[in-house]
Amino acid sequence: MAVGSDLMLRSAAFRTAPAPALSRMRTVVVDDSDTFLQVTFHLLDLEEVIDLVAAASDGVEAIDTVVRLKPALVVMDVSMSGVDGLSLSSLLARMSWAPRVILMSSEDSPELRAASERAGAFAFVHKANFRREFEEVLERLFENHRPLTWRATA
Repeated sequence: MAVGSDLMLRSAAFRTAPAPALSRMRTVVVDDSDTFLQVTFHLLDLEEVIDLVAAASDGVEAIDTVVRLKPALVVMDVSMSGVDGLSLSSLLARMSWAPRVILMSSEDSPELRAASERAGAFAFVHKANFRREFEEVLERLFENHRPLTWRATA
């Protein structure tokens, strides 16, 4: 995928060395919107506890990428061509090395949040509230680490 490869190259140029006490979570980002993929990738790249290892632009590419790289975290859109995020989350939850999955969507409903949970996702994030909701999810993932570096200031 050209976008993912390009993001990985740019990511390496901007990353600073992590603090030694932090363990970094290998992460794959999956979204069929190039714009949202880039935004998500950039925000996650600012966080010292996240180690961005790849990006994928659809469910089929995500399966190959996740199985090959075995990340600890997958941040993924629900609605994608090929294999949707709910189906992929359910598939990944059955793997012996199952990563944590955070699903995201521009749609937000109690039904979709419940479907995400049933599919084995760690969390669901509404794209319209991405920054706020994702910050809360990361805090749950890394409760024992210092505060997030890209937190909005008041």
